Amino acid sequence: MNDMLQQLMNMIENARTIPALTDISMIGFAVLLVFGAINCILGYRLLRFWMMLCGFIIGAGVGFGVAYSSGVTEKYMYAVIMVGIGVVFAVIAFVSYKIGIFILGAGIGIGLGIYIFHPTSSLVFFFCLLLGAGLGVLAMRQAREVLIVGTSLLGGAMAGVSAAKLGGLADFPYGLGMSAGFAILGMLIQFATNRRKRAEDDETEDEDELYEEAENSSDYVDPKEYIPQKRIKRRPARQENRRMLSAAEEERLDEEIVREMMDDDDREGEELWKKISRREEKRKNKEKHATR
Repeated sequence: MNDMLQQLMNMIENARTIPALTDISMIGFAVLLVFGAINCILGYRLLRFWMMLCGFIIGAGVGFGVAYSSGVTEKYMYAVIMVGIGVVFAVIAFVSYKIGIFILGAGIGIGLGIYIFHPTSSLVFFFCLLLGAGLGVLAMRQAREVLIVGTSLLGGAMAGVSAAKLGGLADFPYGLGMSAGFAILGMLIQFATNRRKRAEDDETEDEDELYEEAENSSDYVDPKEYIPQKRIKRRPARQENRRMLSAAEEERLDEEIVREMMDDDDREGEELWKKISRREEKRKNKEKHATR
């Protein structure tokens, strides 16, 4: 286990401390810079993509451990096992949202742990695994906050180190400073663009729950029983049942509907005429008082 960790950390350290950038290493750091910046700004928006990517990376790491523990010597077998298990983890992360959230949170935690502690022993690596598991469980409870902070920190570290390498600057303090700057900027942008849209929905749900509790109580009184209902609201029900009526009954129903509508119009006309008459009487009374 320690040999595998030592070999893995040597690979990471060799990539991090390249004395002179070649064309391939420049392309690699440029891609890492772009991915880090995107992760900083759109980490929460591209949730499904990062879940699949993180699942693939964790699966590839598990595959590397399985191949190393099995004594595999051929490099192509390493690649086959890592890609195979990585694809399985990516599919699981995409299909199951809860598992994907846990995998993404755990991947962020493990990545940050490896970046900070550089584990070369089983104990330190186990601590990184615990950090990843804890962050994964926390992400399942507070997905928005944990994932925004986690993706900003991880993306900031990727972008800051890559920018320092491309610029020929030292990791400390320039790489660390740029990593912190990217991370803070990513948090500000993500929290601003991913505000809680469910606040109103949560309030509505709370109101619905309170209404249900009140409705189930013994003191509940339905206000609809005391609100007079207009007869016109019952017409759609009649019209829905017209298919079941005969021709004569349907004609009689049409006459009743027309009569009700005319009665309603007559009542509205009478009320309007009464208002106009009262205004005329008031006007005449004012003219009489004015002539006196």
